[in-house]
Amino acid sequence: MPYGAPQSPDSPRASLPTSRQSEAIRGSHATPLGFDRLPPAAVDLILLGDLTGRYATGSYTRRNSSGALVLREDRQGVADHGHRITAAIACHVARAGGTADQLTRLLLHPDHEGGRHAQIIELRSGQARTRAYVERVWASASTEVAATVAVGSRHGAHEDLVVLRERIETTSWRGERGRTALRVLRAHLNFAETAGGRLHAASERQAAEEAGISRQTLRNAYEAVLKPGGWLRRLRVGHGTEGSTWYLGNGPTAPLPSRVGTSQYPPTRPLGSGPPLRPK
Repeated sequence: MPYGAPQSPDSPRASLPTSRQSEAIRGSHATPLGFDRLPPAAVDLILLGDLTGRYATGSYTRRNSSGALVLREDRQGVADHGHRITAAIACHVARAGGTADQLTRLLLHPDHEGGRHAQIIELRSGQARTRAYVERVWASASTEVAATVAVGSRHGAHEDLVVLRERIETTSWRGERGRTALRVLRAHLNFAETAGGRLHAASERQAAEEAGISRQTLRNAYEAVLKPGGWLRRLRVGHGTEGSTWYLGNGPTAPLPSRVGTSQYPPTRPLGSGPPLRPK
């Protein structure tokens, strides 16, 4: 069931206390992050959850080997949806100059629907597990925000992705390998449109399901065609419940987009330097 939908009496959310405050809130003396420092969309997401379903894309469905959409198990879809909402809130807090403690306070406040995923983790697994999860999400969000410029115009970002999609669709993709690479690019374009720019997050599993291919086939297309061709770059390898960070390029021998025409740019060097993480 998508976040923001009415909850049944036996749902995890219904079992959460309505009047208590988490120890993570009561025990912290950090200054809370005021809503006046956040954009209206972020405040709505925190207070009301994902009412529009913007962050539900791909959470409740997957593509089978024939390319047809099939439903995923409800609990798996709900958890995926909840993680995407949590990650989006973390990015908003990072852009506002907030801290991990302030993010934790926002997520664990019992009246904040957008923090339900973290609240359920706390209910089921305790404060230490919840804190570790929020810190992982915060680290990923901080890295992504630091690697991008602020979105000055949502319309400009949308136009940039429209132009990129046209370029991809009009490129000659020869042979089975080329057609597979095109399916992978289309999947990442969908994720980028949801994220609002070329920089986006997606696990290998999510990308493979969206493209209707196996994870190994996706890796082959990335390594053999998309990465060397300048179409797609993995900037950070995902692990655990976090997806990888990707950036869509313009293809071979194409100049980078003008900073007037797009809102997101890859960092000058790959993120997450150090020992490679196991891809998700």
